[in-house]
Amino acid sequence: MLYRPDTDTITHHFRPVYEADQAKVWLVGCAFYVVAGGVEAVRLLWTGNSLSDMMAFAVCAALICAVMGYTRFRQAWPLVKRQAKLVSSQLTIEPLGKTRQRAKKYKDRTYFGEGYNYDPEHATDAYKIMAMSTKRRNIVVPVYLRQFVPYDPDLTEYLGGEPFLMGLGEEHPISVRDDTWRAHTLCQGLPGTGKTTALKIVALNELWREEPVLLIVIDPKNTPELKNGLEAEMKRQGKSDQFYYFSPARPTESVVVDCLANINRTTDIATRIINCIPEGGASGEVFRAFCWERVNQVAQAAHYVGERVTIMSLRYYLRREGMAKLVESCLKRYYVDNYGDEWEKNLANKFSSVPGKSLFDKMMTYYQSTLARDYAEESLSGIIDQFSKSDSDVASKTASLNALLEQLCSEPLSHLLSPNNDKVLDNDPRIVNIEEIARTGGVLYMATDGLTDPIISSSLSKLVSSAVAGASAHRYNFSQGEEPKVVFLIDEAHSALNTILLDLLAVGRQSRYQLFLCTQGLADISDKCGEDTMMRVQSLCANTISFRCEDKLTREYTSEKIGVADLVKHTKMRSNTTSTHDTMSQFTGGRGMREDSEERPLFPPHLVSALPNLQAICSFSNGEKTLVRLPVEPR
Repeated sequence: MLYRPDTDTITHHFRPVYEADQAKVWLVGCAFYVVAGGVEAVRLLWTGNSLSDMMAFAVCAALICAVMGYTRFRQAWPLVKRQAKLVSSQLTIEPLGKTRQRAKKYKDRTYFGEGYNYDPEHATDAYKIMAMSTKRRNIVVPVYLRQFVPYDPDLTEYLGGEPFLMGLGEEHPISVRDDTWRAHTLCQGLPGTGKTTALKIVALNELWREEPVLLIVIDPKNTPELKNGLEAEMKRQGKSDQFYYFSPARPTESVVVDCLANINRTTDIATRIINCIPEGGASGEVFRAFCWERVNQVAQAAHYVGERVTIMSLRYYLRREGMAKLVESCLKRYYVDNYGDEWEKNLANKFSSVPGKSLFDKMMTYYQSTLARDYAEESLSGIIDQFSKSDSDVASKTASLNALLEQLCSEPLSHLLSPNNDKVLDNDPRIVNIEEIARTGGVLYMATDGLTDPIISSSLSKLVSSAVAGASAHRYNFSQGEEPKVVFLIDEAHSALNTILLDLLAVGRQSRYQLFLCTQGLADISDKCGEDTMMRVQSLCANTISFRCEDKLTREYTSEKIGVADLVKHTKMRSNTTSTHDTMSQFTGGRGMREDSEERPLFPPHLVSALPNLQAICSFSNGEKTLVRLPVEPR
């Protein structure tokens, strides 16, 4: 029983299709008169008589029955199709070539699938249908009509959810304005419901425009459909050399990603590394600050002696023996800069009175006791200060830092994240610098192998996110506004979130960076990163795409994003009145329906967990609320 405000009528969409029954009767009558007329025609031919009145009557009656049957069938057919859509889910299966042709029809828009704009009248219909009994909603389409109407009970059971949701409105192609995605997108849903398909459609739409763009994809699952689809499209466009594939599981096929390149200041190195360490409350922040200081002093010292920092060299210099060599290199550089190449000869007399067993001890003692007061070099003083700390004190405060570096330097990541300096100078094509490819465009597909080792996968995702944010900051500071757009798509985003990625969400729009975050639900973000981070993600992602979700947080958040409205509500009334003093003829009764309005959620939380696979309810930054069904490739 559905209310249509445009006609001010109540329509029973699940009522019996009386028009179909009437059409059957009229068609049976037509068949009867055709047979009767045929028998009469045979008799006339046998006897040789002329056309009789009975023959003419049969022909006229057959025509009238046929016309009435056709009329009733035309009246019944839309209702049969509507009922079939309400009780049966559909699946759009088409090759990528056809999807590409659809997408190219929309200039400056992203083709996203089939669906309709979800409005208050659809919400009213949904509440009415949910109030019906299961028996009334259990419509079975006759077998002889299943070739002509979208009815497939097996597919409906396979896709799950409530099939009536997509049947509430008239479907049409859904396209989203390109500038809408600049407000960043949060995509959430259970595994297998369509998140990766959504990633693929958004990414391919960017490539189909054939404009310069950089796609950076972090995929912990290494999904073949996503990777192969993007690689095939780059090959189709003749840009196979701009598809960069990173995978610790396949080191021979993988590129090398230099995550400590394109820094704006030397302090960026410490910030990128420390942002990969999980936060741990107030006490954890103290340890993170200590680790940041230690990494920064090493980076400053390496920069002072002209050495490029990699993750491998950073791990080495943070160890006791490595830091000793770095301090020695800094001291030699200092003395050369201040006393010339023959500094040992020039300072021999002064060193003779300095306590120490070795030249290294004398160099450091003389600097600290005599030179540091008036001629200090900050990089040298800082690294000496770190070197002078006791090993036991350092070990207790840098356990998380040491564990992180061990993860990022384990095989084969030691070669995939820390390129050889000679190869960097030789412009080895296997070495990828995110800032450089952001100027030329392409696809950087990073399969972080989260199923094998989720801890390393999470650290790797955070490190790459920090590197992407660094490239964005460089563009933000020095861009002329002509660089290609960068689309950063992250699956299992709860494992990649850190402070610097949140900052990228906040300011990335200016540098033409747009983010697409996928996760199973807000509960994952809250569990991995804390409630404050979850709320920041909600506030920074203006677009929400929700597939079927089960956790309470996500369902309520999605429902709030779709909004509330005053929806029409009908109340049935029935009354019977009689009295023991009345006669048998005295009786009063009545029935009626009262119409009212009530503020209710347009898309209640329990419907979020009732979405079929590949169907999503979307809230976009331009105000549109859309129910969409994604297309998939044939297998």
